[in-house]
Amino acid sequence: MPSIHRYSDDCHRGVLPEQGTPPPRALRQIEDYTPNFPAQHWDAIANFVRDVARDVQCATSTPVSDLMSVLARYVLWAWQTAGIDLDRETLFRPDVIEEFIDHACPTLTSSSRGTYRSRLLRARQTLLDAEGAGVHFDPTPLSPADPMRLYSLQELSALHTWASGQHTVTRRRDAATLLALGAGAGLASEDIVRLKTDDITIDGLGVLLKVTGRRARLVPVLETWEQPIIDAVMAIGPGLPVFGAQRTSFNNNAVSNLVARSSGVGIKPSLQRLRVTWILHHLNVGTPVPHLMKAAGIETLDAFDRYLRFLPEPDANEFRTALRGPSPMEDNS
Repeated sequence: MPSIHRYSDDCHRGVLPEQGTPPPRALRQIEDYTPNFPAQHWDAIANFVRDVARDVQCATSTPVSDLMSVLARYVLWAWQTAGIDLDRETLFRPDVIEEFIDHACPTLTSSSRGTYRSRLLRARQTLLDAEGAGVHFDPTPLSPADPMRLYSLQELSALHTWASGQHTVTRRRDAATLLALGAGAGLASEDIVRLKTDDITIDGLGVLLKVTGRRARLVPVLETWEQPIIDAVMAIGPGLPVFGAQRTSFNNNAVSNLVARSSGVGIKPSLQRLRVTWILHHLNVGTPVPHLMKAAGIETLDAFDRYLRFLPEPDANEFRTALRGPSPMEDNS
């Protein structure tokens, strides 16, 4: 998938004259815009929405208020309901946009839904065009690198090889920790960079993570992924980041920087795919959905819609047995 990067700085400097430069009035409107939803939610996504709006406004005549209202509602849904990271490449996928239109806009008229879809797809295309990608919206099958595809056992084995092949002890530990926090607990970059050794409980029930930040929660780690986290805690000591122990700030780019600068050829980890793998594992083994929602930091069932296509079809006996079940009215005394 082509990358969608921030280019508003170039646009504002006039480096992209063919895209145009938003007038000062438009930039002020973007900065001053306040949506009609709780302030604490807007505070969490405002900078991301404004960055996107400034970039898109370089190449559109859509009134700022109209653009901002659509972007704000869409990003709020992606962040709060769907549990999607504030990452352009994931958030502006056409299938995510379609999911928003299908599930998050039930009160809109057909015409309004079409307007929302058009503006979001146009925003995506504007960002892609700025990168020279020339990508349009024809549906395409999932590629092996698709952020919505889970990792196979063979791919996970290759990722273990990637982690163990890093050139220093610290990099090997960070790489192994990254895989464990992603595939073993479904953490996003912003969760990982804030996680300190003091936030990790290791006891007879396994490993429990206390995630802080905008989606604060407790996450039990899958047993098969516990050891790299235990090893990191033992090696690093109290009060330090479990990933990148020498860091002094909560820079979300720390994860992508490690992956980008890592040694080795072939497959490298995507946190989005690791999270998908973690969620699908739990759905497949029958983890109660309320428990999974709590651990994933997801607020509504709509967020699971995108995963259902990856679940195997149950055979007839499994289907009947699961739905027959014991009666809740049975006397178990």
